[in-house]
Amino acid sequence: MELSNSKEEYLKTMYILKNTKGEIKVTDIANKLGKTKASVNSAINNLKQEGLINYEPYGEIMLTSEAEKIAQKIIEANDIVKLFLTDIIGATTEDAEKEAKEVKTVLSDNTLNKLARYTHKELGLTSLECGYDINNERCIKCARRKEKKN
Repeated sequence: MELSNSKEEYLKTMYILKNTKGEIKVTDIANKLGKTKASVNSAINNLKQEGLINYEPYGEIMLTSEAEKIAQKIIEANDIVKLFLTDIIGATTEDAEKEAKEVKTVLSDNTLNKLARYTHKELGLTSLECGYDINNERCIKCARRKEKKN
């Protein structure tokens, strides 16, 4: 499913709200994204029509399992690009956060997988030769920073 940057940002925000606050509210989405409630309601209706959320007006907003997987992938792709930009080429955190959102949207899954493997190898993370794939959430969980020797 091809999603616009705006829809990706809404899904990511809803996923984060669900995991940090335990619920997703229109007001919280609007505050986090700096949007009006009317804009958020419009986006919610679009996401509902696409089958990515379940929502009845004034009711609870629920991400479907597909939407949760998409949101996790968006967050992971953003993190991979941000890590590359900051820890490998030395970009500032502020620049990396802004630019990672843009860069990740133009990279294919194949390129993101290669970037993840390269980044993890260069930073001394455990091997991603276990069959890492951005679409397979279980493999990334095997990557952990090695403890630095004192």
